[in-house]
Amino acid sequence: MEMCVGGEEARPSLREAIGERVRALALESGARPADHGFGFMFPALTGPAHRLAPEPGTLKALTRLAASMAEPPGALPPPRTRSAGDSDLPAAYTYLVEFLRNDLVWERRAPDEERPGPEAFAPLPSLSGLLNRRSGGLDLDSVYDAPRDPETVRRMLVGPLSPKPQGCPHARPPRAGERNDLPRHPRSPEPGRDRAPRMSDPRNDEHLILGQMHVAFLKAHNALIASGLSFEAARRALRRRFQWMVLFDLLPKLVAPDVLEDVMDESPRLWRVERPAALFMPVELSAAALVLAPVMRRASYDYNGNFRNIERSALATRSVLAGGRDGPDTLPEHHVIAWDGFLPLAADAPQRARRLDTHIAGAPESAEAVASHHLLRGFRLGLPTGQAVARHLGLRPLRDDTLLAALPDHQRVAALPFCEATPLWFYILAEAGDPDGPAGRHLGPVGSRIVAEALWTLALHSDASILAPGTLPDFARFSLSDLVLLAGEEDAR
Repeated sequence: MEMCVGGEEARPSLREAIGERVRALALESGARPADHGFGFMFPALTGPAHRLAPEPGTLKALTRLAASMAEPPGALPPPRTRSAGDSDLPAAYTYLVEFLRNDLVWERRAPDEERPGPEAFAPLPSLSGLLNRRSGGLDLDSVYDAPRDPETVRRMLVGPLSPKPQGCPHARPPRAGERNDLPRHPRSPEPGRDRAPRMSDPRNDEHLILGQMHVAFLKAHNALIASGLSFEAARRALRRRFQWMVLFDLLPKLVAPDVLEDVMDESPRLWRVERPAALFMPVELSAAALVLAPVMRRASYDYNGNFRNIERSALATRSVLAGGRDGPDTLPEHHVIAWDGFLPLAADAPQRARRLDTHIAGAPESAEAVASHHLLRGFRLGLPTGQAVARHLGLRPLRDDTLLAALPDHQRVAALPFCEATPLWFYILAEAGDPDGPAGRHLGPVGSRIVAEALWTLALHSDASILAPGTLPDFARFSLSDLVLLAGEEDAR
C-alpha cells in the first residue's frame, strides 16, 4: 500500500487534497468561480424584436410544441438493428455530449432570482442572477470535484461493486474489475444522502450509462498515475486529452464540416474572448445548441450481456439501487457497462445514437416533460429566435414553408405559431433534421456555428489548453474509445 509519508511528492499532494476539499465545500455552499457567469454570445439579439413574445399564449403554444416532440409510438427496434431514426454515431457519444454539458454548466440561481408560481416562467430581466458553479472551461471540474483515494492520495477514489444477489444467473462483464462504481455515501434515512455519490453535483449519477462514463474518467486518471505521474501532472494530462477528444473527436461528429474547418483554420469570427477573465458561458450554447442528448438517446439499449434491449428508464441509478434493506449498497457487479456495445471496440458494430432532429424517444409523457423543460427554459432566459440568429450570421433562415418542410407531418400544426419566430433549441434541431439539409447526420449552419465557436473559445481559455501557443501534446490522438481503453488498464491491475 502506497502511503504519503514525506518528501517533495507528499507535501504538494497533501496541500492539493486540502485545497480540493475546500473547493468542494465551497461549491456545495453555492460559491461561484470568479468572473465566470452566463451571458449572450450574440448581445445584439437581446431586444424584444429578436425573442419570443412574453405573453400567456406563447407558453400554451410551447406546451403544445413540446407534446409534438415525443416520438410517435410504435414497435421499438432492437438496439443493434439499424432502423429509421438511427444515426451513424456510436451510442456512447450521446452520453459524452451529456457529460460535457454537465461538466461545463452547473447552474444556480441567486436567492433573489427565485420566483414562485406563474412568475417562475416569466422571462428574466437579466442573466446577472444566474451563477455557474463550474469554471466554464474544458477542465473536468465534475471529475476532480470528488474525493481522492485515502490510501494513495494521487489517485481518485473509485467505488467498489456489490456482489450479485444470491441465485442471480448474471455475471460481471468480462475484464471488469471489482471497483467500477462512483464512490458513494453509506445508507442513510435521508433520501438525498442514501447511497448518493460522493461529489457535490449528483447529475452524472442519474443514469447508469452516464455514471459509468464518469467512472471511466476517474479510472483514466488513475491509469495515468500508474504510469508514474504526480497528481497534478495526471490531471493536466487528462484535461488535455479531454480537450482533444471534444475538439477533434466529438466536434467532427456533430458539426457541419465546412463550419468546423472555418473555425479550426481561422478561429472564431463571431464570439472572440481575448482574456480568460472575460469568459462566460453563452446561454445560446448551454440552453440550446448543446442540448442534444435528449434527442440522441435511444428508447432501449443492449447495456451488457445480462441486459439486452432494456428500456432506458430501467437503467436509472435509483431503480438499480432500489429494494430497501435488501437493495445493494453500491452498483451490483452484473450492472457494469459493456462499452463494446456502445463504441467500435469489437467485431460487432455498436448500437447507434438517434439522429439529430425534433423527436425524443421513450415514454411519451417523459419525452414531453423533457421537451417542455428545455423550451420553457429558453423562453425564460430570453434566448433569441432561430431566425434572428440565422439572419445575424448572414444565413437564409428556415421560416414559414421551409421550416414546416423540415418537420415531420405530425409536428407541423404545433409548429405553426412559431413559423416566423422559432425557439432557438427547436430551430437548431429542425435545422439538423431537415431532409433537404443535414438530414440528422450533424447540426445545421446555426447550430454548428454556435457549438464550434463556443467550444473552441472555451477550450482556448481552459486550464492547460492544448490550443495555447507553443503547446505540444504528449499524445497523437485521444478519442472516446481511447478513454475507455485507458480506463480499462485499471481493471487489469
